Amino acid sequence: MKVRTILSLTAVAALSACANVKDVRDREPVFYGSTQRTAQDYTQCVAAAWKGLGVNFEQKPVRNGYELVLHGSLGVEAVLTTTHWQDKTETRLSTRIARRDQTIIEPANLCL
Repeated sequence: MKVRTILSLTAVAALSACANVKDVRDREPVFYGSTQRTAQDYTQCVAAAWKGLGVNFEQKPVRNGYELVLHGSLGVEAVLTTTHWQDKTETRLSTRIARRDQTIIEPANLCL
């Protein structure tokens, strides 16, 4: 019985350590930019570059734009949100794990 309780508590602790999209999106951005490209064009450019790097991500539509959500072993590692508002496209990238920052920031910057 004690073993089951310990395993259950371990599983709950592991799940609570996993980050979700909102957790990462609410963090201070490691990259912020603005472009004349549409949100769709910019997002497709970054997605193609990340795919070339072998990054595991998914693309989701959001209000007035798109999000690229990078997944890792402990949940969401990074979120790139690109929105179009008043003839301007803005993007912000927030991450949870610093070791990935530069690898994914460079394509985001080059696509501007």
